[in-house]
This record gives sequence, C-alpha cells and structure tokens, in this order.
Amino acid sequence: MTAPSLTIGTALLAFSPTLTLFFLIILPKPQLTILSVVAAFAYLLSAFGSSLIWLILNAIFQFSTNNNDDGSNSSSSIGALLALTVPSVLIQCIVRMQFVKLYFSVEDVIRKSVAKHEAETTQANNNNNNSTQEEHAETNALQLQLNDLSCSLASGTGYALLHTLFLFGTLLASESHEGSNYYGNINSASGYYGGGGGSTGHGGTLYQYSCGGVMPSLMNGALVGMMFSVLDVFWMMLTFFGMRRRLRSSRRGGVAIVGGCGGGMLSFLREMTSFWKGIDDSTQGGNAALGLVIVSHLLASLVLAPNGTMEDGCKIALPSLAGVVVLVAVLFFRGVKGHFLPMDQRARIEELRLGEGGMMGSHHVE
Repeated sequence: MTAPSLTIGTALLAFSPTLTLFFLIILPKPQLTILSVVAAFAYLLSAFGSSLIWLILNAIFQFSTNNNDDGSNSSSSIGALLALTVPSVLIQCIVRMQFVKLYFSVEDVIRKSVAKHEAETTQANNNNNNSTQEEHAETNALQLQLNDLSCSLASGTGYALLHTLFLFGTLLASESHEGSNYYGNINSASGYYGGGGGSTGHGGTLYQYSCGGVMPSLMNGALVGMMFSVLDVFWMMLTFFGMRRRLRSSRRGGVAIVGGCGGGMLSFLREMTSFWKGIDDSTQGGNAALGLVIVSHLLASLVLAPNGTMEDGCKIALPSLAGVVVLVAVLFFRGVKGHFLPMDQRARIEELRLGEGGMMGSHHVE
C-alpha cells in the first residue's frame, strides 16, 4: 500500500459520513448550510475552552509529578486522562446546549417575522379580493425546513465535520509530506526514503503498521474520526430533543425538576433507564436525553484510553468505540421514535402536507 493511496483512502473513510450528509441533504438548502457553518464554529469554541483547561491542568500535573517523583506513573496517567476527558466532555455539552438555545431564540424571531408577513399579506389580499394561496407557498416551504429534525441534523453535521478535521486532519497534515518521499518499493531493499527528516526519518509513524501489524496508525485515526462524527450527529440531535422539552417547560412557567431534589433525581434515573422502551415527551425526558449525551460522550472518550496507554491498544479501543456508537444509535431510535419533533411542528408539517394534497386534488379535478 503506497502512501498516496493510504492517505486518500483513510481521508475518505474519516469524512464519508459527514460529507455525505452535507452534500446530499444540507448544501441544497441555504438555511441549513448556514446553520451547519455556525455549528462548526461552536465546536471551535468548545475546543478552545478544552485546550485552555488542559494547559492549566497539565501544568499542575507536571508540577506535582516533579515534586512527588515516587514512581506512581499509573495513577498520574489515570489522573491526567480524567483531567483531560471530563472537562472536555462537560465543555462540549455546555457549548452544544448554548448553541441550541441560541438557535431557538433565532428561530422564534424568524417565526414571528413570518407570521407578521403572512398577516400583512392576508390583509392586503383580502382588501383586493385576491387569493393568498400562492403568496404563502414560500413561507410554508421555509417553515417546513425549519424543524428540529433537519436543523439538528445540519448542526450535528457541521459540528462533526470540524471535529473530524481536528481528530484526523491534524494527524494527516503532520506527517503526510514525509510519506510521499519514498522511491521504489518501500518493502524491498531497493526502496529508499528521499529525505525530509521528521520524527522518525522513516516516512512518518502514521504510515507504519501498528496494532500488532493489523493496520497503519493513520487507519486507526480515520476509524476513530469516522465513529466520532456519527456520534456527534446523534449527540446534537439528542441535545435538540432535550433542550426543546426544557424550553417548553420554562415557557409554561414550570421547572425542570419537580418534586424536590430526591424526587427529581429518581425521575431522572427512571427516564434514563426507560430509553429502551421510549422516553416521555416531557421535561424529564429531555433531561434524560441530555444525560445520555454526557454519559455516552464520557464513555466514548474513556474507551480510547488503551490507544495511548497499551501496546496494540486499538484492538480494544476500536471495538469498544464501535459498541458505543451502536448503543447510542439504538437508544436514540428507540427512545425518541415517533415524537422527536415537538407537537406544534408535527401539526404544522401535517397541515402543510394536507394542504398540498388538497391543491393536487383540486388541480386533478379541474
């Protein structure tokens, strides 16, 4: 396997889920494209916050390790892993929630503007005795696009695309120039490396076989990036589901946790364990969805620990991460099946479909 073919193949593998969603579903709709780009910047903010915290915690760990050099490397490694993983997961969850909350605010402004435009158009057409059916076609199409399903998918795709670029693209850029400087057959004595130095002087560690000779390190990074991109889409969709239920409760003047701290915690745990049967379309169900995002994200991050702490650790990390992807997908589809969209959006979409059906029927009769 030559370096160029390996580079192209692993890049396609890493970015295939997000690029497929982007070009087939999101790019044809300008509103979803803009939302996807904004979500990508949201990931940049979360990565910036995680990096700042890691710099601070890493300096603390380095200082404590130098002062207490008693051979406890395993405990310090675990502490460093948790210090990097837990704050990063929490920051990304908070940024997702704030992004979705900001989107809901913008959505509310757009809907009020559309309603005002429709009212003015209806009044003007009534004064002129004209039909308002054609004038509302454009606003109906806009409202049909601005639903939680399409917008969460677009946001998750933008977020996942930049996350994959950070996970895999930075690795690829670090040593891809070295892997192209081989001449001849790299597995034979006639092949030689054309220079360029680098970390190893042998074409970059990413192109060398690892994990017991099963795959190159670049393939390992591509698989991790691909699976995390799928998880990012599910996590964003679950965040939309959870924040919509919490927002609906706050607008009604309710509270997110009812019945005291103990009762609220019991309700939350009950909803978390009911994903397999389907969660309620309620505030507690929304809290359970957000809880699933945090728990599954933390689990997906921790199962990658063998990649950096064990020899041939990808034999454990990759199947474990694939299991987390399957688990999140199953819980998502079973948990929110039939009620991912809020009731008002479901009613509006059904009304638009019935209206289009009536228009087609009337044209057929004519």
